[in-house]
Amino acid sequence: GNPMFLEPFWKQNAGSSGVMVAGWHRMGYEFEDGSLISKQLKSVIHKLHDTVGNANTSNKYILFGAGSTQLLNAAVYALSHHTPYSSPTKVVASAPYYPVYKSQTELLDSKKYKFSGDTSSWKNKTRSTSTSTDFIEFVTCPNNPDGHLNKAVLQGKFARHVYDLAYYWPHYTAIPSPMDEDLMLFTLSKLTGHAGSRFG
Repeated sequence: GNPMFLEPFWKQNAGSSGVMVAGWHRMGYEFEDGSLISKQLKSVIHKLHDTVGNANTSNKYILFGAGSTQLLNAAVYALSHHTPYSSPTKVVASAPYYPVYKSQTELLDSKKYKFSGDTSSWKNKTRSTSTSTDFIEFVTCPNNPDGHLNKAVLQGKFARHVYDLAYYWPHYTAIPSPMDEDLMLFTLSKLTGHAGSRFG
């Protein structure tokens, strides 16, 4: 939800929380080395996760988006397999799940993928060696809205996972161990409370 509970912290630390940026900073589309992503920002993100202990970021790529919602769809698009003779990749989530998983998947109405409901209804189908149905499972940890520390349900060579870790920060939940998944999504809105910044 709306992370306004962090507002008193920022008001209390108003004097040291502002950032001034020179007018000439970031005028072009690229940095001097030709990259689109600041090496300094990547370094700070790695250091933040190491300090908090919520994710292993070593040997991982960091991608940015205008909020994690944009990245959720990019992940589904990138992970879906579709040929003219195959059925769309099934996108699933364990109930209760964040409603945007379903609404966004349906809104974009792709032939490559289709929202296919609750993960539990497909659990045994991914273990069969005769099936060739592809699945993308949203795994929310901790889950929104019930707070459970979910793990992937679907396994096997036809199952891929998108770990939505928006709330996997110590001010929301205990961090039993760093996550080390292939695809992990975090968002600035839950880390700092700046939901209007749209940075994922």
